[in-house]
Amino acid sequence: MRLTSRPADRATAAGEPAVRERGVPGTPLRAALVLGLLLGFYVLALLLLFVLAVLDLFLARGPGLTVVAVEGYLGSLAIAWCVVRVVLLTRGPGDGQDEVPGVSLTPSEQPELWRHVRNLAERVGTRPPTEIRVVPGANAMVREDARWLGLLAGERRLFLGATLLIGLPQDELDAVLGHELGHYAHDDTRLGGLLWALHGRLRHTVHTLRRRAARDEAEERARTAARAARRRAAGKPPALKREPKPGPDHYLALVFCAYARLCLRLTEAVSRRQEYAADQVAARVAGRDTTAAALRRIPALEAADDLYLREYALMGRDVGLLPPEGQFHGGLAQLLADPARQAELDAWTRGPLQEVVSEESSPYDSHPLTADRIAALEALPTLPELHALPAHHALPDAGRTTTHPRRAALALLREPDRVLTGLERAVLSRETLSWRRVPWAELPAWTRRESWAGEAQPLLEAMAQLTGARSVHVSRASAVPHFHQLLDLIDHGLLYDIAGRLPRSEQAGRSSGRAAREFARTAFRSALRRLALLTALDTGLCRWELCWSGPAVRAVAPEGFAEALEEALDHAIAEPPGTSPLRALLAGGGRPPTATSTSTSTASSAF
Repeated sequence: MRLTSRPADRATAAGEPAVRERGVPGTPLRAALVLGLLLGFYVLALLLLFVLAVLDLFLARGPGLTVVAVEGYLGSLAIAWCVVRVVLLTRGPGDGQDEVPGVSLTPSEQPELWRHVRNLAERVGTRPPTEIRVVPGANAMVREDARWLGLLAGERRLFLGATLLIGLPQDELDAVLGHELGHYAHDDTRLGGLLWALHGRLRHTVHTLRRRAARDEAEERARTAARAARRRAAGKPPALKREPKPGPDHYLALVFCAYARLCLRLTEAVSRRQEYAADQVAARVAGRDTTAAALRRIPALEAADDLYLREYALMGRDVGLLPPEGQFHGGLAQLLADPARQAELDAWTRGPLQEVVSEESSPYDSHPLTADRIAALEALPTLPELHALPAHHALPDAGRTTTHPRRAALALLREPDRVLTGLERAVLSRETLSWRRVPWAELPAWTRRESWAGEAQPLLEAMAQLTGARSVHVSRASAVPHFHQLLDLIDHGLLYDIAGRLPRSEQAGRSSGRAAREFARTAFRSALRRLALLTALDTGLCRWELCWSGPAVRAVAPEGFAEALEEALDHAIAEPPGTSPLRALLAGGGRPPTATSTSTSTASSAF
């Protein structure tokens, strides 16, 4: 979440004077600062050209056309060309604001949400947004399409992260919305396009100069290596090693990098002070303690969302599987609803902000440390202290905590599943959307099955080549008959005939004799193991279940199955091979033949 804001410069709807953060310049001064820095970027380029022209004049007054003069002219020409080409004539992709993918919510589709946002905007004392868009992640931000360098207001857009809607209670979402609406109230968003243009130009210029300097250095090293190779081929001693001399791009990158640091120091220092003012707006809207709680909860939600996407939503990415529609983002609610995950989230929210406190505050950060912002909120006066303050100092409701029941923020949406389905279609690629949808309960088993089927397929193709049968894809058929057919072929002494048809690594391809047989045995055992696990899955001996409270996939197998499987595989590839233990294991309920226990065990890492 981007709880970013600027100093208040207008009264609230209730008639209370707005609070301006001390030391934060007003909108005209901030506009002059950003515009001056943007113009200074081009002034710096022109100044470099002027300095080069002056140096050339000094060289022209020298004693004729000497070698030093020629080198000076060529060097100044190279630098001037770099300045004109990279700085003045190119436009990078970052010069304009990037479009944020998401699903736009209209007032007719989501009247409750729009009514809620408009009421909060009235309390803040600002014009509400003209668009509300749900986007991925635990972030919220606002934009305004201002014109004439921010002098004229434009259409406003509010971006709400789906993770915030799913994971925050409504009162804490109000703190987020209050903070973002504070951007509008303080006219911060009017300068967004200008500030983005400044940062985009600096980023593109420095990146381009560094890339060109690195390319020139690599080319110089390659030329030096080629010359050394020619000298060695001619029987000459190697030349003295010399480091490549930096070109004009290198020195220009240093100049503009220093200017970029100056710009960031000036603009981000203002932004950090404005964050504290924005938090005061959020505290006035939602309460001091609620705003602090939202700041604590959001890092935990970010971590939970990252875990969910990586381990759950994208569980089947390698085999082209997705959870049901609307659950790519919406399934996070099931993770957060798990009691164990709730306990983890609550412990993180109430505990010390270790991941934040350990950070070092940088002069180039646009946001203060979360711990510092929470400390500033906790230092706000409580309600009794507020009554003792003069009216022009009071922050209404700064210490207020919510009294209404804690309602999930997602309840503000009508048909949230439809909204989350639309979000999937907006952010996922066409190829990803074409993947097969699988219910949550079946997703782990299908993911494992598709993966193992792909790994076992070369073994089945080798069997088909040997027997002359048609190759079958076990991803679409039961593995049981093919597994028993393979064991029959092993019993007939055809293990190495099959193993010799399996794909081989480069090292295995160069080997011969005993080493080649060992490589073949190892490859055969690995493929046989996958086919045995597929058989165990197809016969119901083992299950792979979804687990929201621990590792995403939990393997449920009879007691001792994993160890017995490894022993049986060793017997199957031994000299001579013996398939009886493997047949008995998969035919006897997944237990070793001597086992008497019928209990099951869970082992997420056994397979």
